[in-house]
Amino acid sequence: MDDDRLITIDTLMNSIEQRAVQLPGADPVPTCPEWDVNALINHLAIVLSRMRIRIETNADPDPDAMPSTPPNGMTAPEWLSLSYRELKTTFLNHEPEDPAWNWTGENQIVGWYIRRLAHELAIHLIDLDAASPSSTPPEELGIDAALAADGLDELLTVFLPTRSPRSTHPMEHHVLALTPTESPGQPWYVELNGLEISAGHDERPADATIKGSSVALYLFGWNRPAEGLTTTGDSTAIQDFSSIPR
Repeated sequence: MDDDRLITIDTLMNSIEQRAVQLPGADPVPTCPEWDVNALINHLAIVLSRMRIRIETNADPDPDAMPSTPPNGMTAPEWLSLSYRELKTTFLNHEPEDPAWNWTGENQIVGWYIRRLAHELAIHLIDLDAASPSSTPPEELGIDAALAADGLDELLTVFLPTRSPRSTHPMEHHVLALTPTESPGQPWYVELNGLEISAGHDERPADATIKGSSVALYLFGWNRPAEGLTTTGDSTAIQDFSSIPR
């Protein structure tokens, strides 16, 4: 496989591995209040292992058969590094167009997982950085405008539409505009209705608008702290959007 996205993934993973080794495992993760550092690292190891199996078998593994803690004698950071090496080998042994099951029912190919992994790592790198004694600007972590714009697209058109039906809080009918301040960034118009969400670039009247850099909008979309945002309009639309399970 020859895919430039693997370079981005390697960069993000290197930063994650550094923090995984440096941070005490019992330290809290402020952006994921239910987790400490070890729990977050274990989560990533499980996600990467599940991705590998789905690609290799073109099927969803039995959750009960998946380990939830590191193998005997292995630390959480070691397990994460092993899981990543195995997944990367699987990527390199496949082409992006090769079949691979995913939970959306669409775009069932290996390339879907390359994209998903980039954003899984980017957001959880933000989480590990939040657990660090001093924070690093997202751009210095390798999360640039291009990655963020793609991540917002994936979040709004792939990830959240599969998550909103799980919500216990039906949303009022609202349109939320997410407007990047960089040129030529296109605004997203996000329609919320009951347990459904849809998004596109076709202009329409918005009940609320959030403006900011692509990186800030990306972080906001994932319910992570974001700097430099301006908001106007109905706060209920923003609250409903943020209530969708991530």
